[in-house]
Amino acid sequence: MSKLKAAELPGLPVKKHHDGAGLYFDKKKRGASWIYKYTLNGAAREMGLGKYPEVTLAKARELASKARGIKAEGRDPIAERTAVRRQGVTFEEAAREYWQVHCQHYARPLNWLRGMELNVFPHIGRKGVADLTADDLIKFLKPMWGQEKTRKLRQWINAVVGYVSVDDPRVDRDLMDRVVNRLGPQNIEHENHPAIPWQDAPALWCALQDTSVGLSMKLLMLTGVRVNCIVIAEWEEFDFKEKVWTIPAGRVKHWEYVFRVPLTGAMIDILRTARRKWGGTGYVFPSEASKSGHLSNNAHRLWLRKYEWKDAEGRLATAHGLRTTFRNWSDDVLRIDFMLGEHIIQHMKGRGDRDQRAYLRSDKLERRREVLEKWDTYLRSLAEERYRRDKERRSLDEVAELSTGRTKREVLEWVHAEMSHEE
Repeated sequence: MSKLKAAELPGLPVKKHHDGAGLYFDKKKRGASWIYKYTLNGAAREMGLGKYPEVTLAKARELASKARGIKAEGRDPIAERTAVRRQGVTFEEAAREYWQVHCQHYARPLNWLRGMELNVFPHIGRKGVADLTADDLIKFLKPMWGQEKTRKLRQWINAVVGYVSVDDPRVDRDLMDRVVNRLGPQNIEHENHPAIPWQDAPALWCALQDTSVGLSMKLLMLTGVRVNCIVIAEWEEFDFKEKVWTIPAGRVKHWEYVFRVPLTGAMIDILRTARRKWGGTGYVFPSEASKSGHLSNNAHRLWLRKYEWKDAEGRLATAHGLRTTFRNWSDDVLRIDFMLGEHIIQHMKGRGDRDQRAYLRSDKLERRREVLEKWDTYLRSLAEERYRRDKERRSLDEVAELSTGRTKREVLEWVHAEMSHEE
């Protein structure tokens, strides 16, 4: 087989032309490039050597010869070239690349990046990953070693280091192990999310207005799902005929499948109100003030803080804690099966361990519907009682105006005063 000639390259037909010793001229309709083909450990590989005519025939042969030399020594030419290119990559560059590749399926991918931007990049962002030492990490991790956020930061940093180490043998893969060895156990004290007692849930229901925050928090209370599922819910996810909300796979933390929520009467009423207010396309709870176009994840927490809704210990309640409110009610009042309760609040253990999930594939939709309908009735009980008592003296609109946007104390005082007056 004769070798290629530089003068003949422009007129060659569209296909791969072999120059010998694994070098190919890959001619295509929209351009041409050079490829070096080789086999290493029984696996066929193709190494791009550059585009023609930027890389000439002579240069392509030179690059192929160099790659053959590396292969002759039992090393992988592609891996070595990649390592050379990545040598000197900074931690921030590597972290942002890792985030793009591995974090986009998270329920809230921006939280990962923001955590890095706030806590890690200012300290080691500009330093090459291959140059990092245990002292570099200990310097900024030590003051917060016992905090919950450090548990995540430790995992994230280790993931980025491992990501780069695949291509750069100079990177210390055991870097985080050295840090842990020197700093010792983290002894993190986990704090539960403050949650209002379930006895106060009907009063909270009375206090919520028909605003984006109010309606979405009512839906949050009714469903028991995570906050993120509510704020980025879209209309196409709801099937009103079957009375099911299908949350896409990947949105629920640790959940590998779509998550179906049975829609109760109150849920459907809330969704109909939202549709009348903001339309039936896109996000269910839109927000012009947010760059994302949907309600903020912090909107409910801020509302609860503003109106001073607290847990039994006096701590300001969180929106995430509303799932605990439901869970305690379902256990104290209904005494439902533990696994069923966990399933409703989107805990993966509600579907059992890996072996159980392989055989028990039902999502308990109708069983969950029965529980949520009873929870629906309980949440609305105080409001319906007040509306019934006030029907003769005020219009429902007046009652709603009087009851909404209040603290727990104000709602309860209002309810008790009205009931005493009528008696």
